[in-house]
Amino acid sequence: MLRGKSESLQETPPPYGGKIEAGFPGIEMPFLTDENPTGIAFYRAKESLFLPYHLLQRMRCRPEQLQLTFATCDVVITGRGLHQIYTHIAAQRISRIVEQGERYAGVGDALVHVSRIQEIPKQKDQPEVSSS
Repeated sequence: MLRGKSESLQETPPPYGGKIEAGFPGIEMPFLTDENPTGIAFYRAKESLFLPYHLLQRMRCRPEQLQLTFATCDVVITGRGLHQIYTHIAAQRISRIVEQGERYAGVGDALVHVSRIQEIPKQKDQPEVSSS
C-alpha cells in the first residue's frame, strides 16, 4: 500500500506561469514574473500571443522602446520604464506582458507602463520566378 503523495503524480504548471487564469488579465499590472516560465504571453486588447524563450534571438532596449527578435517575428514594446522588463527577460523570468494602452499612461504613477505591443511577422524569402 502506498502512503503519502508520489512526486510523479503532481500537477505540471502551465508553460506561461504558475497559475491558470480563465480570462484575459487586467491592465493594472504591465508584466508578471514567474520562477521558470517557458516563454512570454503577450496580451493586447482582445488577443494574445505566446512565444517560447528558446525562440528569442536578440533584445534591444531604448528609452521608450524594447525590441525582441524571435525566430518567427519581432515584438516591439513601447512605453516607459521598459528597462525593468528588459532585465527580467534577460533572466528569463517574465511570463506575461500586458498592453495597457496610451490613454492610461498619465493616469497612474507606476514606474513601468506598456503603451503598445506590436507583432511584426518575419517575411519568408520567396524564390524569384524566372520567366523562360
